Amino acid sequence: MEKMRIAFFNWRDINHPAAGGAEVYNHELLKPLAEQGHKITIFTSSFPGCKEKEVIDRIEHIRYGGKFGIYPKAYFCYKKYVEGKYDVIVEGINGMPFFTKFFARESVVPLVYQLTRKNWYSGLPLPLAFAGFHSEDFLLRVYRKQPTITISESTRMDLEKLGFGDLNVIYASADITPPKEIRKEKKKTLVYLGRITKSKRVDHVLQAFRIIRESTDAQLWIVGSGPEEKHMQQLAKELKISGQTKFFGKVNQEKKAELLSKAHIKLFPAVREGWGIVALEANVCGTPVIGYNVHGLRDSVKEGVNGFLVDDGNVQEMAKCAVELLGDEKALRDISLDSIEYSKKFNWEKSSKEFASLLKRVIG
Repeated sequence: MEKMRIAFFNWRDINHPAAGGAEVYNHELLKPLAEQGHKITIFTSSFPGCKEKEVIDRIEHIRYGGKFGIYPKAYFCYKKYVEGKYDVIVEGINGMPFFTKFFARESVVPLVYQLTRKNWYSGLPLPLAFAGFHSEDFLLRVYRKQPTITISESTRMDLEKLGFGDLNVIYASADITPPKEIRKEKKKTLVYLGRITKSKRVDHVLQAFRIIRESTDAQLWIVGSGPEEKHMQQLAKELKISGQTKFFGKVNQEKKAELLSKAHIKLFPAVREGWGIVALEANVCGTPVIGYNVHGLRDSVKEGVNGFLVDDGNVQEMAKCAVELLGDEKALRDISLDSIEYSKKFNWEKSSKEFASLLKRVIG
């Protein structure tokens, strides 16, 4: 098999302190191809304490610029490292493009995780958020004639409305191994797993848990870290649930699997997701998800199969759904088993093969 040379531009990489689902998705798609001998380099932003060049799972990483400097410096990075040395460029777009199509001689394949929409206002100063929110559609449209990858049907439909034609949905999976025997906590346990940012709305988790505690003797685990972590710890005190709420911070894969396997329900009130890999991680561990009916989650959470969706922003409904499920032992056991079966539909090997097939078609 002829080996490909793949250059991949993305905001962050798998070792970035703020790495999330997009970075897991990229890494898991690329890792099998690197093992097969394809040349792969990720060009991504630098962060404090990082190495400028590093090889992770046979994938070369070159870091340049910073949180925002990475975008205006993309052209210079291309000229220095990429031009004439690669067959194809994959451009990860999570709000802001790199615009490689305007200067690269190689074929460019955009990978659009999601349309950022309201998430612009979750972590940027107001002027930047306003500019991003109102320019996103225009910026994306310049790629509408390119063969494009996305990770959910929701985003595919969004891109179709913008005039994209050659759209290829390649699903995410879950890179987590549950314990050989899944044993739930004796005490009913709810869990939130993910980054603690405004866009994830962890405050809704805490508010829902306060309501749940009114009728159910349950506990809550918050697993993950982020800029809103201290604020959420303070909010738990204000809601008088800090005694029943434990913040674990960021944990390794083994600990993550252990906690998800012991929990009964994962609460997921995000503003919007590309897909929601953490929902699938919970399912692998026999934990159903109660989330908001928003972009991305309506793709990864199937009603009554691996969880339930409630109206966006309705904390009362989320709490009510959790209380009803926790109070029905048979229904909780059944959906836990169904969640495990549902998760088996997805695997990284299949997704990586689809990814490679598309790149080969583009290279010609």
